[in-house]
Amino acid sequence: MRGDGGATRPLPENLIKMISTEPKKVLWFEELFTPREFWDMLMENIMGLFEKIRERVHEITGYLYVEEIEEGYSGEQKYVLGLPGDEKRLLRIIEPASDAVILRKKAEFNVLRDLRDYSDMIPDAHYFGVSEENDLCFMIVRFIEGTNAEQSLPNYSDEVQYAIGVAAGEELKKMHALKAPAWYPGWYETKKRKNEYYLRALEECTTKLRGVDLNAVVEFVESRMDLMKNVESSFQHDDYHPANIIVNKGTFSGVIDFNRYDWGDPVHDFYKIAHFSRNISVPFSVGQFDGYNRGNVSHEFWKKYSLYAAMSIVPDIVWSYRHSIRTGTAEQIERSQKTIQTILSDHESFELDVPLWYHEYKEKAL
Repeated sequence: MRGDGGATRPLPENLIKMISTEPKKVLWFEELFTPREFWDMLMENIMGLFEKIRERVHEITGYLYVEEIEEGYSGEQKYVLGLPGDEKRLLRIIEPASDAVILRKKAEFNVLRDLRDYSDMIPDAHYFGVSEENDLCFMIVRFIEGTNAEQSLPNYSDEVQYAIGVAAGEELKKMHALKAPAWYPGWYETKKRKNEYYLRALEECTTKLRGVDLNAVVEFVESRMDLMKNVESSFQHDDYHPANIIVNKGTFSGVIDFNRYDWGDPVHDFYKIAHFSRNISVPFSVGQFDGYNRGNVSHEFWKKYSLYAAMSIVPDIVWSYRHSIRTGTAEQIERSQKTIQTILSDHESFELDVPLWYHEYKEKAL
């Protein structure tokens, strides 16, 4: 490596560590390597979409290095930007970016800004842009330090997991204070229409679930539809589970991945507990209910929760079937089968509104 006047300069220790331990994650270090042609050729193979906006992002942030984040399911390319003074930003790149996609991502960016009036635990929204070719869009937000809770929760005691869940519930309550915009048509109409769509789509699914009485599930949902009327709609994260919650040194430190945000009944944000959270950590899941409701979960809340858990079953069947057709694999069908049987077991085929695991944890904690 060369500096001014052709003198050799050493690599910074943090970059040496990254290169030696995770070379695929080290993507760019400004003006570090010569000859530049070799570095550019190397970057062309591993930089992906970042190269298209590299100079612009550097003008905005003055970053020193970039590290790719490979985990997640959003389909976006994500990079940590290392800034002077040990600050970090998260760069999210979306491609292809049609006019509709750009509008949606810009709306997401604005919602993040609005949410900052209610929560300090979400990423600050710093910049939104579109490439010169108009083929991708990107946003730059605050990077939240820590590990996602799906990975870290098993490392802690039940008491710590419960406390993290309480904090997650309290923070979700704050975010739900952001009310739906005036143009939103209403929760009952919106959710009823989606439910009818998936019931029609269910007819295309040739795979039959073992030991599942779908007619009984559909009847249960129909009997509870009126619970969705006259709901004051608010912000919904719509993907609120441990993989999108950050933990740092045993404490709740933030919420990420707002790309699925929506509007509607705030209780709907809890149905992912039935699908994901309770399998990762029952103490966390109990804590989320308790934190949100200040330790007193009402009967009305549980009735809605069980309704939304039941309403999630048919969409899960449809999604897993379509996934199997696209990929030629049955992996997601098997996952769906297991998930649905777990939900039915937790609620004793919806004879119970409160899941069994919640009662069991509470009794054990006494």
